[in-house]
Amino acid sequence: MRVHDVKTFAERKPFRPFAVRLTNGSEYQFNEARDLGAPRDFHMIFHFGKSEAVRIETSSIVEIIEN
Repeated sequence: MRVHDVKTFAERKPFRPFAVRLTNGSEYQFNEARDLGAPRDFHMIFHFGKSEAVRIETSSIVEIIEN
């Protein structure tokens, strides 16, 4: 997945929910803007859950699913 594509979804105003599917089949849902974090270059993103955080390499994203 291109970094530009991920950044476009992450920075939409207003924020709209989306999910990412990874090469290993895992899927992460971003329901609110606070569920997502990223450095400025978006080479990775972070999914923040209720009590955990997952680091996701942008290169491992195979699909962005708009909800």
